[in-house]
Order: sequence, then structure tokens, then C-alpha cells
Amino acid sequence: MNKIDEIEKLTQNNPWRTAILIKENGQLSYSSPDIDYEFKAASLIKLGIALYIAEKKNDTLNDFIYLKESEIVGGAGVINRLHIQKWHICDLIDLMLCLSDNTATNALLDYYDIDCINSFLQENFKGIQLKRYLMQKSSEENLTSVVAIMEVFERLLSTSNTTSKVIVRALAHQSVRNKLVAFSNPEFKTFNKTGELEQEQHDIARFEKDSKQIDCCVMTHFETFDEYQQIIKMMQKIGKLLTE
Repeated sequence: MNKIDEIEKLTQNNPWRTAILIKENGQLSYSSPDIDYEFKAASLIKLGIALYIAEKKNDTLNDFIYLKESEIVGGAGVINRLHIQKWHICDLIDLMLCLSDNTATNALLDYYDIDCINSFLQENFKGIQLKRYLMQKSSEENLTSVVAIMEVFERLLSTSNTTSKVIVRALAHQSVRNKLVAFSNPEFKTFNKTGELEQEQHDIARFEKDSKQIDCCVMTHFETFDEYQQIIKMMQKIGKLLTE
């Protein structure tokens, strides 16, 4: 059994929903039937925000944002534990991606206008929408399919300007490494972004070694804690298989 057959076996016939897309050197290696299904995006939506800044606002990297106490939100990140009000855009991008900082994300959404970013994403990618701030209760939801977020991820890593250098460095230093990259071959360089909500677990990663480049995105929706545990193990096995 080759590695793709093993991955297919891991991702099929489970009680949870799984969508997976794998590319090697830009060419499709494997895709599951649900690749167009729109999941709650969780923190994967932050890749879309980063792409908008890289492509449309590269000249604003050294601008400052002043945060008010009322703009601090909970969840992932460190800004909510610090007493710093003045932030460089470049540092907020870094925190948004490597620590998934929700306050940094919301500050960027305010600065560049959430509706402008959503319009950019919907004009460029089918199956993605940005409708709410992070940690905000809303009837609207941030959604993406595996296909859409893979296109964002590939474009993000192929962009070459000052902002993209900040983004690539942040993805290389992603703090959450318990999924696809957890047990990957250390000979591969990795770039990844994870996302999670109460019933969603997602991860997208690039593995690079010499001339070999493997991109993988796994998105899941589940119901129980036992399923959550099995999903984490499934993702870890996928990353290990891809880099053997």
C-alpha cells in the first residue's frame, strides 16, 4: 500500500466529516469528496487576511495601530496579557499567524476594513467568506472550503515582497505544531497554520526538502471528544506519511 492509499484509508469511513487536499510540487496528489464543502474557517481565515495585506497593502507594513482596552479580546494570543498599546502592522501580522492572536487579527480587520478584505477574498476565491470578527458572537460566520484555503495558502507562499517575508517567517514559527507537522520528518522545513473551534479541527501545512514541496490541508467537523482525539492522531499520521 502506498502512502496516498494509506492516507485515503485514514480519512474515509469515519464518524466525523473530513476534507483533505494534497499537492506535490503544485500538482494534485489526492483529494477527498468533500473538498468544496464550506466549513467554519476558525483561524484559517487569518491566512486570507494576511494575503490581502501582502497583495493590496504592502506599503503599510510599518504603520502603527493603537489599541484601546475595549478592543482586547480573549482566546488565542498574548496581547490580552500585555500592557502595550502601540503596535507595528508587521508585528500584528506575525502574532496573528504564529500565535493566532485574536486581538491582533481584529485590529487588522478594523484597520483595513473587514468588508474590503471579504470582498477581495470573494472576488478571488470561490468558497470563502469573512463575515465576523474573531471571538465575536454573530449570526454570520467565517467559512472556507479546503480548495479555497489551499489556493490562498499557495498564493501567500508564492508572493514575494516585504510583507510576504514577515508572513513566511511567521508560518515557519507557528506555535501550534500538534497536528500535521507534529511527527513529520525533521529534514523537511515546515510552514503551517492551524484552526480550531468547539467542533472543528483544521490544519494546513507545507513540507519542503530540496526540490520537493508537499502542501496538505485537512479540515474536519466532529461531535465528540473521542472523535477530536482521533482526528488529532489522524492528522499526525498524515504528516508523518507525507514526509517518509
